[in-house]
This record gives sequence, C-alpha cells and structure tokens, in this order.
Amino acid sequence: MRSFIVPRRLLIAIGLSLCLVTPPIPVQTLSQSFEKRGRLVVPGQGLSLEKNQGPVYEGTQPFDVLHYKLDLTLAMLTEDLSGTSTITMRLKSAADTVVLNATLLQLDTVRVDGSMKTIRPNQTETFTIFLGSTRNAGDTLRIEISYRRLPSITRPSSRRGYYHFLVNDVPDLPANLGYTMSEPSDARLWMPCYDEPWEKATAEMNITVPAGYVAGSNGKLVAVKSNGNGTVTWSWREDHQIATYLMCVTVSEFAISTTPYVKATGDTMPVQYYTWRRDSSECAAYLPTVRHMVEVFESLFGEYPFDKYGMTTIGPFSFAGMEHQTLTTLNVLLRTDEQVVVHELAHEWWGDLVTCGTWADIWLNESFATYSEALWQERIGGPDSLRSYMKNTLENFNNGSWLQAVYNPVGQGENLFSDLVYGKGAWVLHTLRGVVGDSLFFRILRSYRQKYEGKSAVTAEFQAVVDSVAGHDMSWFFNEWIYGKGWPQYLVNYSWTDDVLSLKVDQTQPTFWPVFRMPLTVRAYHGGGGNTTFMVWDSLRTQTFLLPLPFVPESVVVDPDNRVLKQITTSPGSGQTSSSYRLLQNYPNPFNAGTNIEYSVASRQDVRVKVYDILGREVATLVSANQPAGKYVVHFDGSNVASGVYVYRLQVGNTLLTKKMLLVK
Repeated sequence: MRSFIVPRRLLIAIGLSLCLVTPPIPVQTLSQSFEKRGRLVVPGQGLSLEKNQGPVYEGTQPFDVLHYKLDLTLAMLTEDLSGTSTITMRLKSAADTVVLNATLLQLDTVRVDGSMKTIRPNQTETFTIFLGSTRNAGDTLRIEISYRRLPSITRPSSRRGYYHFLVNDVPDLPANLGYTMSEPSDARLWMPCYDEPWEKATAEMNITVPAGYVAGSNGKLVAVKSNGNGTVTWSWREDHQIATYLMCVTVSEFAISTTPYVKATGDTMPVQYYTWRRDSSECAAYLPTVRHMVEVFESLFGEYPFDKYGMTTIGPFSFAGMEHQTLTTLNVLLRTDEQVVVHELAHEWWGDLVTCGTWADIWLNESFATYSEALWQERIGGPDSLRSYMKNTLENFNNGSWLQAVYNPVGQGENLFSDLVYGKGAWVLHTLRGVVGDSLFFRILRSYRQKYEGKSAVTAEFQAVVDSVAGHDMSWFFNEWIYGKGWPQYLVNYSWTDDVLSLKVDQTQPTFWPVFRMPLTVRAYHGGGGNTTFMVWDSLRTQTFLLPLPFVPESVVVDPDNRVLKQITTSPGSGQTSSSYRLLQNYPNPFNAGTNIEYSVASRQDVRVKVYDILGREVATLVSANQPAGKYVVHFDGSNVASGVYVYRLQVGNTLLTKKMLLVK
C-alpha cells in the first residue's frame, strides 16, 4: 500500500489488446470443498527459527477459517451496506465459543450449522458466539451472520472500512462510488470475519448493486445476473488463499478495458482496467506497459500467481494504491504512474501470494514491493538505472523513521507504513543482494515464494530460507539489518607505500547502533583507467587492511557499486604515498599509434624513459632529464614503427624498471 503522506506505497499492473465492454458471463452453479492451505506463524521479536522447525505459533483462535462467502447489497444512492457473511471453519481444538471480529456493524442474526446462537459483543472489536455445547477438534462449523452497516453510526474519516461518495457531494466525480479499504485491520468494519493477516482462506463475493454499476472484487468473475428488479448481482470467486485485509469490493459506473495474458505456464488469464469512461482510453493505452511489467516479474519471481490481474482507478482515495488480491486499487491521479503501478503489481507476489504473518513483519510486504520498483528500473535501464534509483529515490537518511529497526515499526513508536519499511527496507534487501550475490539472491526469492505461496510467513521463516539457500547462518545479517537500528557510518583513510595499500575503516555510527559486520568491495583506480578490486570483511569499530597493490592509486573507493546501505566519508588526509619510484602499465594497451606511460619519483633524480623492440634495439628515448619528485606521464608515438611487442624502461640512477606493451595496427 502507498499513501500520499508517507512517501512509499502500493501498486499493481496489467497487459495488452483492449475492449471497453463487459461481455455477458453465464451463471454457473459451483460446488466444491474448502481445504485450508498453509499455516500461521507468529514468533516473538528477534526469534530465529532452526531449519525445518515447525510452527512456533498458530494463533490463539481454536479454529482454521476455510472459506468466506459474502452476499452483499450496496444501495449506491446511499452508503447503506447489508449482507450475510458465511464462514466455514474447522476446529483445531475443542471449543464451546468462537470469537470473531466486527465493529460498528449491526449483527441481526447468527446461526451455526443452521441453528440460531446468542452472541456477546466485546471491548476489543470482537464478539463471542456461544455454540451451546462443546464441539470437538476436527469439527467443521458453518457460521452465517446477517448484518448491516448503519450509516447513522459515526466513524473516523480515516477508518471506515467501506467508503461511499455521491456525485452531488464531490466535485468532478463522474459517478457514485463505493469501495472497501481494509489494511491493516478494517475488514471488520464492513464484514464479520477473523481479521488477522496470518489467517487465510478461499472466498466468494456476490455483490448486488443497481443496474448500470460494475462491482469488482477478488478472483474470477463467474456470473453477472440481472435480478429483474433493477439490480444486478456480480459473483466473484477467489480459489486461492486470501487474507481478509486483501478482500475488496469496488463499485461505480466503470468501463472495463481487458486483454488476455499468457502466463509463463501457458495458461491464459485476463488483465483488466476498471476506470471511468473519461479515463478509459488513457488506461487502455497503458496496458502494454503493465503487460511488460507482469512479464518482467514472472521472469524474476516465477509465474504470476492468480487467475487475473485487475486494477481499479478511484478517487477520493487517501492512498496512492492498495494491493487488493487480483484487483489493485489505484488513486485516479496516479492511474498510470509507473512507480505506483510497479509497486502494487509486485505485491501480488509479495504480500498477496506470500503474506506477512503479523503486522510486525510488514517489511516482508512493503520492502519487497519497493525493491521490486528498483528491479524494474534495472530491467528496463540496466545496472546504471538500478544504482541511480537506489541512490536518488531510496537514500533518505534524513527520514527519522530510518533510525529504527526494520522489524516491528509500531513497537518502536513508528507508523506501520512509515518509510522505514519502504525505503530503508528496500535498501536492506539491496544490501542482502550485495552480500550473497545475484544468483543466490534471486534463488532466495524464488525459494521463499515456493515455500510460502498461499500462506503467511514471518521474518524468522524468511531468514531460514536465506540460511538454507546461502548454505550458512545469516543471523548476523538479520540481527544487524532487520532487528538492529540505524546503518553503518564509515570513515575511510588510506595510504600507499611500497606495493601495499593501507586502508583504515572506522565505524562512527552511535554506540547504541550495531557494529556492522559487512563484506566491503574496495576498488583502487590508477590514471590509465584501470583498477584493482578487493573484498574485505569489516567487523570492528576500527579496522586496518593491508592490501597488495603494485601501483600508486589515484583514488580508492569503498563500495564503488553502491551495494551497501551506508554513509561514508573519506578522510582529507587519505591518498598519501611514498616510494623511490614507480612505473605503471601504459594506457591504452594494446594501442594503435599512441599510448601513455605513467611513472613517479619520490625525490629529485636523473630519469630516463626509453622504448625497445623485442630484440632489445632502442626505438625511442622519451625522457632524459633531472626531475623533481612527482607523478609524470609521457606519450609514445608508435605511428612510424611496426606492430608487435615493445618494452619500455624507467631508469633512475642505477635502478631499472621495465614493462611490456603491445602495438596493434
């Protein structure tokens, strides 16, 4: 999800050829059994799971929800919403009560397996159903709740669950609009349910609205039925596991742009844009770009996981986007904003297919979707676009939330959707990629997806996947970057003496932040455009590395490819060198016609630089002079000599240095 207040929020995307009509779909009679897929795990903060360890927590509720069936009626001329929520669940342990979520709803009747039951509202946005007798573990319950959302009840403007706007009340609104917005815990404001991210189930929605309105929801559209009384019922079915906060209803007088998309497996699914007619041409023209986004993410993360990809564009909407499963909601002002669309699409894998187990693990949704924005930039623009995106878009050290740990933002006093879990979290994933390398990083993503698809996962479980794929314990990384605060602040000082580069790295971040153990790339450059690259493991507050380097470096850069979240300063005194003399490799080499030869002396000396052919015959004298200490570059013009290998020699007093070069014409 993305908001306008917090600078990182959600997106989603779609594909090709168009049509702006809704084809009639025959009514189907469906019969199926509902089986729970996956499990729920909710560890304590900082808990690390051993490989192959079973679930550490499955929720305190004594049941697994298997299926939701919602029969809703939306008046659309008013904000009235009424319906029946039918919840199929299986008991995990014996129980004589069931506790579900609902708030600011009028619950008219509650039946369990057809029998009327009494209920008691609680103070925690829950209500208790009294079963009347103890039911056994393994029993399946079918709970039917008839309810109404009463307009007369005052609700916070930012927490309504169901939002309704009339043309006469909102300037420039093309048609009456009704939609749900539930993240993180607002599904309970428009449907009785068990409203926790770790509990997923299949679902179906039958939405009755006045004729002329289009009602979008999750999964496949299985029927559009005229009721003969001026209303139409849109029936949707989501056969994949879905969390309640990802369930949605969006209704207005929409046009639908649609095109088939062939998935990586060869299956065809619709990709669709639900828009007001004034925006439909623009959105339809954008579908090829969205289609390409789907293709890119399939190549990175594996097959698109659901039966359709749809987007709705609406406003007023307080967010940039929301990744409702298979039907992303986009702010109409950002309906073709590339960054928002990419972000929300990525959530179909990271947040919808694999869902954060608890809200403390929200980074598993938002950091992954935000880094997917960077991966998209890398795919369309190459490594330079990736580096530019990471540097310019995500590096936000002035954002106060970045001071905290990525895990459990609310527990640290931060907003659940602060830039901590968007920008900083994405940088942490980029840093992980730099540590393990590209091959292992993308294997980690695919392994995580395969293990937890259709399920919920927590940070410790993602760490177990990282450990397994990397082949060693990565708890040090998670302790520093996920559970630890801040980031490394490096002060670098270097000097060069007699073929040795001395590199001193101080970690100057506050003492209440971790001392970061990190592999750091060090690149030493010389004047010919060449360089030598080292890898060092920095793990102390102050650490000095002695690196063999056979040339005087013009500059030394730590993390030159910007793979680590950091702040870095090079000491003003860096770069001092000492030696009696140095002869560097010519550049360019091989060369055609001309090349440059660089050398240095540390004190005034008689200096000669000569060129010889392979037989030892002198070809040219380039320098013959008494020179003060310093660096020098001399040019050799080979336009009048034949192709071949030549030797150039630096003579200082009685000492000689020689190197070879290749002339190619």
